[in-house]
Amino acid sequence: MKVVFVFLISCFSLLAQDQVQFHYTNLVESYYDKTNAKPIFIYNAKNGKIVDTLSNVEDKNSWYKIAILDSEYGWFKIKNIQRLPSSFKDFDYEDHWVKTQGFLIAVDNYDVNHHVYLYDEPTKYSNKIHKVDNFQLVAVAETTDLWAKVSFMVGKEKVEGWLSFEDQCAYPWTTCPK
Repeated sequence: MKVVFVFLISCFSLLAQDQVQFHYTNLVESYYDKTNAKPIFIYNAKNGKIVDTLSNVEDKNSWYKIAILDSEYGWFKIKNIQRLPSSFKDFDYEDHWVKTQGFLIAVDNYDVNHHVYLYDEPTKYSNKIHKVDNFQLVAVAETTDLWAKVSFMVGKEKVEGWLSFEDQCAYPWTTCPK
């Protein structure tokens, strides 16, 4: 009887893990900067009550990734937060909020024929304002649809613009072919 019970519990656990979505093709995703000493505070509303505090993971092979539903005035409304990959946990905080500070996207020119540009508006019909020449970590300030408004430093100059979805990667060590 114990064997059957353990088998059933294991099956339900595997079935539940299959329901977890790791990558969203309809949302901007970002990861939390591992060098940031500040924890991630999860709020029930903008300027609301803190419902959880997530400190950076000591495991060098794990980080927090968020899927962003919306952004408003320095806040991200989130679909979820996941701790990936080696100490996986899916935090169900849909429709909760986090402040925008400390969230990054990796930009990588994964192919010699692929060029990454920042735009002055969230559309490819707007002006190209900067060409990203190689791997670059960018801070995410806001989102519109599948576009992310990002910034980074080139020398002493701050570069800021809109990054198209196909050039966004929410994983710090790899490219994200889309």
